[in-house]
Amino acid sequence: MWFKNALFYQFTQAFEYDQEALNQALNEFVFQPCGKTELQSFGWTASLAEGTHNLAHQSADFFLLALKKQEKVLPAAVIREQVEEKCKQIEIAEGRKVKGKEKQNIKEDLVHALLPQAFVKSSITRAYIDKKAGWIVVEASSSSKAEELLAFLRKTLGSLPIIPLEIESPVMLTLNDWVRGNEPNDFVLGTEAEFKEMGDEEGTIRCKNVDLESDEIQAHLDNGKHVTKLALDWDESISCVLQEDLTIKRIKFSDELKEQNEDITVDDKLARLDADFILMSAEITRFIERLKVLLSPAAQ
Repeated sequence: MWFKNALFYQFTQAFEYDQEALNQALNEFVFQPCGKTELQSFGWTASLAEGTHNLAHQSADFFLLALKKQEKVLPAAVIREQVEEKCKQIEIAEGRKVKGKEKQNIKEDLVHALLPQAFVKSSITRAYIDKKAGWIVVEASSSSKAEELLAFLRKTLGSLPIIPLEIESPVMLTLNDWVRGNEPNDFVLGTEAEFKEMGDEEGTIRCKNVDLESDEIQAHLDNGKHVTKLALDWDESISCVLQEDLTIKRIKFSDELKEQNEDITVDDKLARLDADFILMSAEITRFIERLKVLLSPAAQ
């Protein structure tokens, strides 16, 4: 239940759905396994725990969603080998080379024939909507993965008026400033960072388990490199790696935070999952709101 990565987006208008209306919409696009000739399938699945009734789980002003994706696994090497074998047979039988569109058609026919016997793999991407604060937060480590969920939610609801956080200057400039010792009081620098040199000959330096205030690290900034990833601890609550594209990776929540729900026994699994969801989503939203203030002067 505790998100390990996060990408976040702002609603440009109020999210008007209640749980009943949201569940009704999601039920129209519930997950169905891949058909025999389908490469992949998307659909909504129970978000809090397998077997629970609601696709959209609500606690306070938070909605939890889960998108399931199933893909057929066809190894590229196998397809390539069979295409080459089929082309060779045609070349021998007809004395001509197989090229272009014909070769592509052979590949498509082979894929279509092999799909019913292909292995399948499934994955689930979760997100929560903070209706009151106006955020949607996707547990994804890349924008392409997040966009899969957002695009499917847009299809499900008919529209999804969201935008990334609007900021005045590049995030890397703020991270540069923090590594120079000007981080806010509620942040503590970790021991990991990535530096990039902008320009035609872009170079990357990755540092782990180092003192970011050391002269060696500061020299990277002096030489024109910029911080593109930075390990941070915030408010004795969350540790993570913040990237220049505002992806929050490798999120860890403090033991003190998690212990707040220790009084709920493991026997009451759903109650514990619900309590953890509220705690987790509220804390991530609080962190995002803090980043918004720091990175978007208009919000201050």
